[in-house]
Amino acid sequence: MKRKSLRSTTGERGAAAVEFALVAPVLLALVAGIVEFSYAYNLQISVTQAAREAAREMAIEDDQGTAALAATAGAPGLNGADFEYAFSPGSCTAGENMTVTITYPVPTLTGIFGSTVMVTGTGAMRCEG
Repeated sequence: MKRKSLRSTTGERGAAAVEFALVAPVLLALVAGIVEFSYAYNLQISVTQAAREAAREMAIEDDQGTAALAATAGAPGLNGADFEYAFSPGSCTAGENMTVTITYPVPTLTGIFGSTVMVTGTGAMRCEG
């Protein structure tokens, strides 16, 4: 009777562990990148909505302070005090377009892309005076 060698099954277990050790960091980096991108994209949508609300308020009221309050209300999950506004033109003229650009610094979740990312949203509305 011949004995079966145990050598082949022992080597297989070690190879699987080595393969997992090589693939795991790449897989974790991919998952972290997906999470970070999703977070930034969600913030992009929120900042763009805030800019639209500010542009709408400028088109109706032509007051930058009121527009800033509308932008903060339009993005309830964000800190409106950190918004940086750019109004173009500075005041509304009937028939012209009012464009509001909001820039918002965001700390990253994982740090893969640096410690902060600047998210920018733009909204435009026609001034009706």
